[in-house]
Amino acid sequence: MRKAQIIPLGFLGLALLDSLVTFGFPIDFTYIDYSFVPHFTFIGMTIYLNDKKWLNRLLIGTAVGLLFGILFTGTPVLDTILFAAGAYFIGLFNKYMQSDWQKFAWYMLFVFLFDLLPYIFMKLTSPHYPDLAVWFMHIEALTLVLDLVSVLFLLYIEQVMSRFFKIRELREQKAVKQRFRSFTK
Repeated sequence: MRKAQIIPLGFLGLALLDSLVTFGFPIDFTYIDYSFVPHFTFIGMTIYLNDKKWLNRLLIGTAVGLLFGILFTGTPVLDTILFAAGAYFIGLFNKYMQSDWQKFAWYMLFVFLFDLLPYIFMKLTSPHYPDLAVWFMHIEALTLVLDLVSVLFLLYIEQVMSRFFKIRELREQKAVKQRFRSFTK
């Protein structure tokens, strides 16, 4: 399977994982119980797009957000805007991601903003929306813990996939050289 086929399947798998976790552990919007919101798709998208060109980031982020919103969350406009913005801005901060620790910190910041921006919008448009402390304690705290593990896991997967494709490319180059040598003999 080629890289161009694996990447969309990876996004689909992450979106399905988001949906399964949300189905298994529903979000309590009454703020009585504690909840968490998985962000596997958003994290995977930012990790994949951090070193791409700006137009590619924007187009892929828009497409992933739109499809995720239509197929999984039912909020295509919000998801499209948030995914496109996240995809665009993650590339602007790529130069500050020199070490794994810096990458981890930037991804966690983006995930937090991915939750904070809709909260601010809802707080401004709805007078009965809960306070920041209530929202943070009942939803965001557990979400950040899950996202911490998700970022670490997806960074590891990204490194494994990079090595896999590099090894595959080197093997293909070696095979081409061997074919060329056998052809010239």
